[in-house]
This record gives sequence, C-alpha cells and structure tokens, in this order.
Amino acid sequence: MENFREMQSYIGFCDEDQTLLRAFWPLVAPHVGEITDHFYARILAHPQAAAILQDEDQVERLKCTLQEWLAGLLQGPWDEPYYRHRQRIGHAHVRVGLPARYMFTAMSVVRDDLCHLASEARYGDELEALCTAIRRVTEIDLATITSTYMEAREARQLADINELIVSFMPVTVLLVDEHGRVVMGTRSAEHLLEQRELEGQNYAELLPVGLVEAADLTAQVNRALETQREITLVRVDAILEGKARNFRINLVPLEHPAARLLLHVEELTDTVETETRMQRSEALAHLGAMSASVAHELRNPLAGISAAIQILRRSLPEADRRRAVLERIEDQIQRLNLLVSDLLDFARPGTARMADIALDDVVRGVLTLVIDDHPGVDVRLVGEGRAHADPNLVHQIVLNLVQNALQAVGEKGSVRIAVERGRVVVADSGPGVPVEAREKVFTPFFTTRTRGTGLGLAVCRRAARTMNAEVELLEDGPLAGAAFALLLPMGPEDPRWSGPGAAVG
Repeated sequence: MENFREMQSYIGFCDEDQTLLRAFWPLVAPHVGEITDHFYARILAHPQAAAILQDEDQVERLKCTLQEWLAGLLQGPWDEPYYRHRQRIGHAHVRVGLPARYMFTAMSVVRDDLCHLASEARYGDELEALCTAIRRVTEIDLATITSTYMEAREARQLADINELIVSFMPVTVLLVDEHGRVVMGTRSAEHLLEQRELEGQNYAELLPVGLVEAADLTAQVNRALETQREITLVRVDAILEGKARNFRINLVPLEHPAARLLLHVEELTDTVETETRMQRSEALAHLGAMSASVAHELRNPLAGISAAIQILRRSLPEADRRRAVLERIEDQIQRLNLLVSDLLDFARPGTARMADIALDDVVRGVLTLVIDDHPGVDVRLVGEGRAHADPNLVHQIVLNLVQNALQAVGEKGSVRIAVERGRVVVADSGPGVPVEAREKVFTPFFTTRTRGTGLGLAVCRRAARTMNAEVELLEDGPLAGAAFALLLPMGPEDPRWSGPGAAVG
C-alpha cells in the first residue's frame, strides 16, 4: 500500500482529481457497454492479441469484468482494497500468458474513449482537468498492474527454472516431518522413487526396499532425530531389481515447523564402477609386469631342464621303467612352458593392426589347426560376417575359445562357431560354467580345470580390448554348455573403434 500512495503522490493524483472522476461516472455509466465492446473489438482485430482469448463465452465474461473495473476506476475509493484488486489483475495476466505490451495499448484505448466522452459532454473549463485526472488514474492503474505483472512473471520464471533444476538433479532429496511423512521432495534422474505423489507418503515406503534395508534407514533416521546430529552413510551397497547399485546417504536434522529432517540420497554406482575399473587396470598392469619378469626367469631354466631330460630319456633302453618317469617329468615341463607362454601373452601390451577382415575365413583357419585332433567332436561353422580388426589377434582369441570348448566336451560332443557381422560366438555342449564362477572366468589365474593355467580367457579379453573389442560370457547359448562371444568393431564409424589410435594393416 505504501507503494500505491507513493505513486499517487508522484503523479499528483489528488482529491480534486477524485472529485472530478466521481462526478464524471454518471455520464460514463450509460456508455460502459459501448466502451467494453470497442475494447474487445480492437483486441479481436489483432490476431496476436486475440490468441489469448478462448471463445465468445469468455469474451462476454471478460466484458463484465471490464465494466466492473471501469466503475471502480472512476468511483474509487482509491484505497488498499482497490490497490490489491489491481495487483490481482496483474497476476491474472501472467496466468493467462498476456504479453506486457497489450496492457499499455489496451489502457490507451480505454483512456481515449473516456476522454472522447468527456469532450462530447461539453465540460467546458473543467475538460482539461478531467482529462488530466483520467490520465493520472489510468497511469496509476497501469503502473500497479504492470509492476505486479513483472514481479509475478519473474517469480513464475524462477519457479519454472527451479522446477527444471530440481527435476533433473542427479540426487534425491526429501524433506520429512516428525511422523516420517514427506513434505517435499525431488525425483532423481535415476528414477529411484516410485512414480507417484511424494507429499504425504512415508519416506520408507517411497524408497526401494532393498535400499532401506541395506542402509538400516529407519534406525539411522531415528538416531539422527534423537541426537540432532547429521549422519552420513558414505557408501550403501544395495541390490535393486537384480542389479548391484551404490549410494551415499546424508541425514540432516532440521529445526523447521514443516520439516524435521532432510534426507539426501546420491547414486554412486557409475563412480564406483569407474573406480573399480581403474583399480583393476592398475592391478593388471602390475600383474603383467610381474608376470613378464617371472616368465623370463623361468624360460631359460625350463629349456635347460627339458633338454637334459630328453638326453637322459634317449640314453635309456626302450623297456626301462625309468623312461615313463622321465616322460611324466617332460609333460610337466611342457605344462610349465605353456604357463610361461600364457604369462608372456598376458604381459605383452600388444598393438592392433586394424584391417577389414572376413571373420569366417579366420575361423576356418583356426579349425584347420584343431579339428583333426578331435575326430569324435561335431564341430560346425555357421554364418559369415566381416569386422574391422586385427586378424592375428582375432585368430588368437578364437583359437583359445575353440580349444576351451573342445576341452569342455571331451572326446564326444558338439561345438558351434556362429559368425555374423562384427560377432563370433563359440558354444559347446559341455557342462557349462558354474554359476558361482561366471563373474570370475576372466580373472587372471582363475580356472575350473585341474590342468588349466587360468590365463587363457584373461589373455583373450586383454587382446580383444587392444582392438577396442570385447569378449563376454553369454547367459544363454545355442548349446547346453558355455557360450562366449567376441564382439568386434565394424570400422571408423563404430564408437568402439579408436580410429587414429590403431595402426592400419
């Protein structure tokens, strides 16, 4: 109201103006219908202005509102209720989306019509004073409406921006009252909360059960409220919809009439996975360096021992029982040699020489090396396809996968190699990979075979990633046993291809 009095004083709106306007009203009242009809005719004649109107019924309702406004404009009283009414008009204009320029032009139309009526009424010497009073009162109304309009529009824009920020925040924040009910909350980008109204719901019913139980959240909330101290659960690991996810939870007690606690839940799954990958890469780098050192130290002594055993074996008669012992020793030496070779393959960083290759041709080359040694196994190649990869690395990976499959099926069974664009799947009819071992099969030195080195699949994955490819254990294969897929990039347009980072063969 103080602002309203200041505007009246600033513009010189005085008691004399109020007296002239009240005396003028009886002359205006019979023409109010004409003024409102003219007002809306001007609006409807301009498409952009008319666009804010819905239909003829709304226009008729607005005409009645305009007539009431005119009566108040000229009769007053120009007091606080009058000022509040004009502020509500400003808010209404924001609500319907009226552009600000139409408030100025519309007020000009009303002012001109009122002054025209005053001129026709032959006011004589008071005409100029009356028109000045009309100008002053309409300018005060316009200033009140537009200032409220600007404030309301800014507040609405700020609220819209705030809604956008809150809607896309990567965290969930809930304000909770003393009964555990949510007063206000945000929905995180991860859709952590159930898709329903938040307000009035219990926080423990909105959050996933797995997270509530993993964090012992109810007990933690009670402790925070009792001690009035902030509690931070640095990392909470939970299984949600069958997937492991990680969170940080902050519980902040509040002293506010509406809320007693701020519950802040932040998803850390991507961060944890990134840190785990970095730690694994660092560990593998150290392991590779150590493996190379050990392999080089073992290779020369093993070669010397093997040569000595061969000389001893050849010096003994064929019927000598000691030859069998020496043969077993030589078998173990060969096994150690295989381990040394795997260690060196695992430690060797490798460079991919990328080229456009026919995957089925690479697989046929692999089969010519192994198929004759397994006459009782049904080995079949199905399909064809191309990829952008290093043919030698693909050969090495497929050979390892096929040898694993042949060992899994034994003397009789089936092995299928399915080839398609950018993909090779090797499946067997063996016993498959135990459930408890599925997540460990690519871990160096892990094996389910008594004579395995535990490096074959680790070497395969390392070689694949040199080409920005991947080797995966499939959940379901075409045969009853295990199935491994080699997924290869198709060329520079494939996001998995590193482009300039790979040498082109």
